[in-house]
Amino acid sequence: MGSWKDITREEFDAAYNRYLPKKWIKFAFKYFSKSTEKKNMKLSNWIVGILLGLFGLGMLGTILGWSKVIVGTVTIAYSIALAILVLFLLAAVWANNLRLKKVMKILGVNIYEYNLLVERFYP
Repeated sequence: MGSWKDITREEFDAAYNRYLPKKWIKFAFKYFSKSTEKKNMKLSNWIVGILLGLFGLGMLGTILGWSKVIVGTVTIAYSIALAILVLFLLAAVWANNLRLKKVMKILGVNIYEYNLLVERFYP
């Protein structure tokens, strides 16, 4: 292709539609991105609340000298929940970046030009 300015909306849409985001990627960005809408914050708030609650229980248990079994159980639950969340979100970002690289390769543009196309076609 020539210049990125010569790309039409139809060409952009055709390239984009070849590599649509999977449902789990949409889910991750819908509920856990900076642009999450207020109506979609409920799930994110619940997960943050659970993580903060587990962290607080572990810290309180350590400070108050609770049984090592209780503190250990809470700490392991916190660690597993946090690891699952982080790995899920990291995988979603990587998969989305890979998908966008494929779209950019079809269009023959770099990330800067791709973002300019998105702004031009979908303001």
